[in-house]
Amino acid sequence: MNATERLLVLSTAATYRPDERAEAARLAREGIDWRLFDELAEANAVIPLVWSNLRELGCAELVPPQVQAHFEAGAESVRQANDARLTHARELFARFAMHSTPVVILKGVLFAEILYRNPHYKKMNDVDILIRKQDLDTIFAIYQEMRLFSAVELVGGSPRKQEKFSHHSPPFFSRDLKLMVGTHWGLITPLAPYTIDYDAIWSRVIAIDFYGNPAKSMAPEDNLHHLCVHMPYYKCGLRELADIYNLVRHFRIDWDLFGREVAKAKTENLVYHALSLANRVWPIDDLDKAIALVRPKTSYYFRSDADRKAASLPRLLRGRSTHMSTIEKAYSDLNTTSAPLEKWRAYARMWRGMLLPPRNDVLKMNALEDASGLRMLVARIQAPWRVFRVFARDVGPGIFVAILAKCAYDCVRATVKAPFAGSNARRDTFESYARDLGLTVAQVEQLKNALE
Repeated sequence: MNATERLLVLSTAATYRPDERAEAARLAREGIDWRLFDELAEANAVIPLVWSNLRELGCAELVPPQVQAHFEAGAESVRQANDARLTHARELFARFAMHSTPVVILKGVLFAEILYRNPHYKKMNDVDILIRKQDLDTIFAIYQEMRLFSAVELVGGSPRKQEKFSHHSPPFFSRDLKLMVGTHWGLITPLAPYTIDYDAIWSRVIAIDFYGNPAKSMAPEDNLHHLCVHMPYYKCGLRELADIYNLVRHFRIDWDLFGREVAKAKTENLVYHALSLANRVWPIDDLDKAIALVRPKTSYYFRSDADRKAASLPRLLRGRSTHMSTIEKAYSDLNTTSAPLEKWRAYARMWRGMLLPPRNDVLKMNALEDASGLRMLVARIQAPWRVFRVFARDVGPGIFVAILAKCAYDCVRATVKAPFAGSNARRDTFESYARDLGLTVAQVEQLKNALE
């Protein structure tokens, strides 16, 4: 790791020891490739946190003006979006308190308060909460009080339909789209081969204050477990990994408890993957021990793949891929239109994304810095299998194949029905339902992006 990469990693800390602070200041003074620093900060989606830390460390004046301007623009965009979201969130949690409804805050919004002490440390698409399933009636009544609407209403669906087969409801939005709420009664889909003990999680929740309103946090061990389970397989750069090592640095983790919950849930594969990458970026003795604990029960595929990704830190810092989001976006588009041509186009984009990822993403998925000839051919052949493994990991291979088959069925069904719909028939598209909710075309596109 060169000085530029080391300073970038140091700039993702939530807090500093004196020696770390001194090292960061020394590195910044001795000469940094600021163009590379800028590129890596953007690729890892950590510009707001990095810029905040550089200023706090007294190093901001060493950054070239062009890079400063880029950092400030990125940080300001996140600042405005997060402040607008928090304005709605404070009202939402005040209503939860009025109804005496216990709500656990998850991930970014929580860590902004308890770890980073900075509500603008990263871009957050939504406010994720964990609730008890028996409180859903109250939760939905509160959403109705605030005139929030569900994403599935944009395709004529019901927000209560997912209660039978999922671990969360569809996202809910404020009318100005400043707030998106992810409502979870579980931390992972029940279709996945994992068993999370939610009664145990609720028995350990901790009372916290959220801008003057009572809320809950999971215990540190459960937050760490959730980060590992929720870690994207390829979109895992400093933005995702920093929460892990900052959480472990901040709290005294009960590793025996953590190990028991992992064993109970059978999530060793996910834990090994996430902790191995986090520990490669910021080595911590306790993480070494936790990795060794789960390694014997980790499958060969996950173990070898995590070890391959972690083999080179420079490559890991350049390996964050958002390609899976393009496939998810195509799937979303397919399900938010009834127009046959639009459905087939979205279906084609799904398959193109699965079979022919862009070259740069193929390299990232295979943890390669560069490749050509036979090596690149092998990487391209492996890429569809790697994509399949990502989605099959979440829902199971059989369910994922069934989803692909249903997408094809929906395209054929829409094509067959089209001639009988009538030329004046109302088009039940994403846009038409959005208009019923009083949303503009621009807001529709904003909402689609938020759903990725």
